[in-house]
Amino acid sequence: MKRLALAALTAGMAVTAQAATIDLNINNETIRAEYDAPLPQNRLNMAVGALYHEENGSDALVGHLGLHTQEDTATYSVGVGGRIYALTGSGDFDGAAVGLGLQGSFSFQQIPQMRFGGHLYFAPQVVSFGDVDGMTDLSLRAYYQALQDVDVYLGWRKMEVDVGAGSDDLESSLNFGFVMNF
Repeated sequence: MKRLALAALTAGMAVTAQAATIDLNINNETIRAEYDAPLPQNRLNMAVGALYHEENGSDALVGHLGLHTQEDTATYSVGVGGRIYALTGSGDFDGAAVGLGLQGSFSFQQIPQMRFGGHLYFAPQVVSFGDVDGMTDLSLRAYYQALQDVDVYLGWRKMEVDVGAGSDDLESSLNFGFVMNF
């Protein structure tokens, strides 16, 4: 499963396009990176990323590969699509899930340097495999344009993974990060 996540991450990094972003965030227990770029001659964007979480002597790696439409205006950005998640963790935990969802952000004309946004992806049991019986990936953020092509943000993420009879918050915490646009 770790090889599958690494292969998805590597394949996504091979996409070259204009208007791409690199998103990196961190807290005491988690680091997450994502590369997002439009596909050539298409209205779709592809995103590839990974999250590594370490807590109380156990760890988990979550990779994702996603496709979404994207519409951008001066005051908002919205995307709708899906993500394939590959998960592996200590304790012989492996699985995958296909989540559908949306992402976006909005800003106020009075404060153009600030914006608010996030994403929500949901994968029910019917599209979850291996040890995973479902998952939810939710993120909320407040961005500030620190440089022309760099936004810094304070975010909150809740990633819930259903395994067996119960569900567990893989992560539910604040994070700090930045998005580079190029």
